[in-house]
Amino acid sequence: MSSVKKSPKVINLGCRLNFFESEVIKNILDVNKINDTIVVNTCAVTNLAVSKSIAEIRKAARENPDSKIIVTGCASQVEKNRFHELPNVFDVVDNKAKTNEFSYLNSKKKNKNLKYKFPFFNEFKSTRTRATLQIQQGCNHRCTFCIIPYGRGDALSLPVGEINYRLKKILEYGYKEVTLTGIDLTSYGEDLPGKPRLGNLIKRILIDHPNLKRLRLSSIDPAEIDDELLYLMINEERLLPHFHLSIQSGDNLILKRMKRRHNREEVINLCKKIKKLRKNVTFGADIIVGFPTEKDEHFHNTLDLIETCGLSNVHVFPYSPKSQTPASKMPQVCNDIKTKRTKIIREKCNEILEGLMNEKIGDKIRILFETKNLSYSDDFFKVSTKMFGDRKVEKGELIEVKVIAKEKNFLRATF
Repeated sequence: MSSVKKSPKVINLGCRLNFFESEVIKNILDVNKINDTIVVNTCAVTNLAVSKSIAEIRKAARENPDSKIIVTGCASQVEKNRFHELPNVFDVVDNKAKTNEFSYLNSKKKNKNLKYKFPFFNEFKSTRTRATLQIQQGCNHRCTFCIIPYGRGDALSLPVGEINYRLKKILEYGYKEVTLTGIDLTSYGEDLPGKPRLGNLIKRILIDHPNLKRLRLSSIDPAEIDDELLYLMINEERLLPHFHLSIQSGDNLILKRMKRRHNREEVINLCKKIKKLRKNVTFGADIIVGFPTEKDEHFHNTLDLIETCGLSNVHVFPYSPKSQTPASKMPQVCNDIKTKRTKIIREKCNEILEGLMNEKIGDKIRILFETKNLSYSDDFFKVSTKMFGDRKVEKGELIEVKVIAKEKNFLRATF
């Protein structure tokens, strides 16, 4: 065994929230000098994600035989025994306790009753220009395709006072942009006294923190957008004009079988209303292709919704049956059809993105400068300012640039 200790490492798989939590875990390991340790933060959203998680654990064990491997995340929460049996796995940390430092400081016997601890961003200073603030965890809904509630548990909200405190600390670091995130963000407040809604929370945040320049939201559920939130999405300049919607399908029968709480007409009307009243708004979405019983006509309804709403930033997933979910028992769509339909949707979304980017050429837009290779506009286009202009720009500075060309999936701009 080597006497040289290896720095701790975190391997992340899955969603943006997992990424954020992995940063917190890495900070816990670094601060406490928990060397010779690899934490794998797994994902269960698809069978492929689970397979990738297992492959990463096996690879880590093979390449680091002297390191202790700790596994956490949704996949290991749902299938604890399966992950315990993998090589070099010392412990499987409960998903609800993975951002609690005692999960890594104490022995396995002491970790069993730890409760969920909302990650505190300011326990470490990220090197990124945009901050993430988790305000919600878990989900009370049981969509027929989704395993995540079994991995994350029921909905839990961070109290308003704690959100304000954490946001104040983030802004003291000089961050100009903050993204509010959660598993079911728009259900925020249902478990809190007085049941404050997300729209009300955002309104209070913007009043209490006038120095907050840019606010973004992670994925939001169309069924949970109330009038107060919709008003802010249309009228509040500091709430940036890119909204990622959890849509999943554009066909009403499939949505019903998914146990979603919206229909296609509601999504289309929502997007049309916001577009009519807010300039330069863009939309992203989560879409599942090949859900059980999905026929060509159902798929084409989804394709039509994508085009009608102008969805340019779509996370498309071929349906993956999860054994504990009702959808896994429904008649399945063959993999070849799922692959074909996934490709068609990606091509359609690229076509929409290209059209929107071409419309930007010649416009002046605002970006939060990160690097000359990559920054983001208010409406979430990737922007490169490389090789244009000698102006010195600081990381995290809000600047106006002029779009002069489109290249692949980004805009090229000059100062």
